Amino acid sequence: MILESYKGNLGLIKSLQNLIESKYEDLFLAVIVHGSVATNEVIPYSDFDGLLIVKTNMIDSQKLKDFKIESMKYIYKFDPLQHHGWFQINENQLLDYPEYYLPLAVLEKSKGIYPVSKDIDLNIQMNNQPDYLIGLFKMINQLEQKAITKWKPKNMFQLKSFLSQIMLVPCLFYSAKYKEGIFKKESFHAVKAIFNQSEWLVIERASQIRNEWHPQLNYFQKKLLQIPIRLVRKAVVRFMPIHIPKQHQKLMNDEFYNSIILLVAKIKTEIS
Repeated sequence: MILESYKGNLGLIKSLQNLIESKYEDLFLAVIVHGSVATNEVIPYSDFDGLLIVKTNMIDSQKLKDFKIESMKYIYKFDPLQHHGWFQINENQLLDYPEYYLPLAVLEKSKGIYPVSKDIDLNIQMNNQPDYLIGLFKMINQLEQKAITKWKPKNMFQLKSFLSQIMLVPCLFYSAKYKEGIFKKESFHAVKAIFNQSEWLVIERASQIRNEWHPQLNYFQKKLLQIPIRLVRKAVVRFMPIHIPKQHQKLMNDEFYNSIILLVAKIKTEIS
């Protein structure tokens, strides 16, 4: 598989490339971006999705840990509400690629950021059919429990994580039903016809909030959330919460939570 090099102008990518070239070149076979950053479809909701293909002898190195800490400073500046770190595999896993972890359909739309300005030729082999059911049922069971208990996000950080879980469901469902990966954006259209309006309502509401995403962070929240220390970020979320706008709260009403339950029930029927 040949991945084109990143040709966009996002400052975050240039910063990461400079960081790798200046200090961390010996860590990686390749560094790749996927999702909206790779497809040049960045919006205010967008977070950063990146894959590290690490040289086998560097997997447990302190240098790799240092890179992750240092690189997250730039990633948190790009998205202060980022709720996950780097995806990571080692170079040997290309010989038995973990499709369940990052589907090839996603990887095909990715872009290489290191080596810089070079297309990346990856020799990928798959030896086993991935079990897509594990990820799907883990996700829908979590969402179902939240819906039953009427769990509500207390701040924008929790809301983003919650919405991201919901909007991943069509992709996970497609993969489990058809035994192949799919790009998340394409999964919505691919499975929508299977569900009725009440079942699909939660996906529509989550997408609406995503498209209206404009979190109001003050100066101190922005600065503190850029610090790549978990305890600092947790303290900001707890003691300096970014409040959820009322228009978003109104969308997450009883109908919204009931739709999660209906969606999950339909998926279980389709998969069984």
